[in-house]
Amino acid sequence: MNDFERRIRELINLWSTKVSDWWSNSNVRSALTNRSVDTADLRRQASAQAQRAATAVKDLRDTDTAKKAATAMKDLRDSDTAKKAATALADLRQREPVRKAEESAKRALQDLRSGHNGGSDKP
Repeated sequence: MNDFERRIRELINLWSTKVSDWWSNSNVRSALTNRSVDTADLRRQASAQAQRAATAVKDLRDTDTAKKAATAMKDLRDSDTAKKAATALADLRQREPVRKAEESAKRALQDLRSGHNGGSDKP
């Protein structure tokens, strides 16, 4: 090995050692190795919370008040007034100006979600 090769190897070794030391003490390495543990923990917590929520909803549905409310809603939906209102709303939604307004609103929402400003140069 000639002198030039030896110096190159020394420089590479020096930098390799520095990078290795940095990586060993790096927050990036810690974050990458702990991420899977954190994700698993978050999933367990979310699953437990979802289970508690499902139990709470089931308990709520089983109460007398909830059963009375469900019966009242069914009676309300089956009433002639509700049926007339549903028909009137369906007729209204079929009108041309209302359909155009709905389409325009849908496009505006899509633009907002996608980050476009609807072709306007103003922010």
